[in-house]
Amino acid sequence: MFICADHTSRHATLARDTQTIASPSSAKKHKRRTQAERRAATHTALLDAAIDCLVEYGYAKTTTRRIAERAAVSPGALQHHFASKAALLGELIGYMRAKTMSEMFAEGVPSTGSIRKRHELLLDRMWRIYRGPPFTALIELAIGARTDPELLQHIAGAHDEMGRLNAMAAPIFFPEHAERAELIPLIVSGQSTMRGLALMGLAGEADPDPLWPATRAHIMAMNAQVLGDPELSP
Repeated sequence: MFICADHTSRHATLARDTQTIASPSSAKKHKRRTQAERRAATHTALLDAAIDCLVEYGYAKTTTRRIAERAAVSPGALQHHFASKAALLGELIGYMRAKTMSEMFAEGVPSTGSIRKRHELLLDRMWRIYRGPPFTALIELAIGARTDPELLQHIAGAHDEMGRLNAMAAPIFFPEHAERAELIPLIVSGQSTMRGLALMGLAGEADPDPLWPATRAHIMAMNAQVLGDPELSP
């Protein structure tokens, strides 16, 4: 309700309110986000900005001021969300893991009747993720944590978190092997191989993309041998 000084102003206000209610598009246009929604949006913007800065500047040159500028917020607003650079970057680990899993699940289970083809398509999907900005940002965080005890404390347990995510995804993507104890270690071995190949690209040693088909074939051969599934063989 609006309390106005004069009768005319009150009627004008009521007229505007009535018009807004009568026009759904207008109401939608002028709907304001709640404080919680604005806070969540700012929080996410800061995390996304941190990824961009890590990729562009590296860990050493990624500062809270640069992150705030990239997110289009004030340094004070960033401080309201994160007490330190290490706290922000420490939370970034879980955020990027969640983004990775979201990207893996976004396309669903590949629609093919071939178990081998499904494995190949899922490996290709994961390889695309390892070639993206989040992986580069993760490497920068790992480099920074080596000499930053506060950051190392924040990201401790990231390996266990990835293990939980793998355990959640495995029965969905590989239901026929879900009960096999070897499945999760095989997934981890494949991920480790992809990380190593992707690192070659970041280090400038070689272009890893032309090497990926052969690497994928080696991972598939390992899976076929360990799981003893003839459908995984070429």
